[in-house]
Amino acid sequence: MLGTVGAVIDELGGTASVAALTGLGSSTVSNWRSRGRIPAELFLVVSGALEGKGKQADPSLFGMAREAGARA
Repeated sequence: MLGTVGAVIDELGGTASVAALTGLGSSTVSNWRSRGRIPAELFLVVSGALEGKGKQADPSLFGMAREAGARA
């Protein structure tokens, strides 16, 4: 499970790739890396892209709590 916003962005091909995936600007994606948080409304988009690579992001990166008993 990916535990940092930077790891998620890097896994998805970097800032420009994530900007294209989400339809947002590169500076917005760079701000996520700086803040350590991806907007919750992008959870499904980002998680779906990661799933295609056999990866998962920690839900806390989107401001969500992990399920009780979930493995890291």
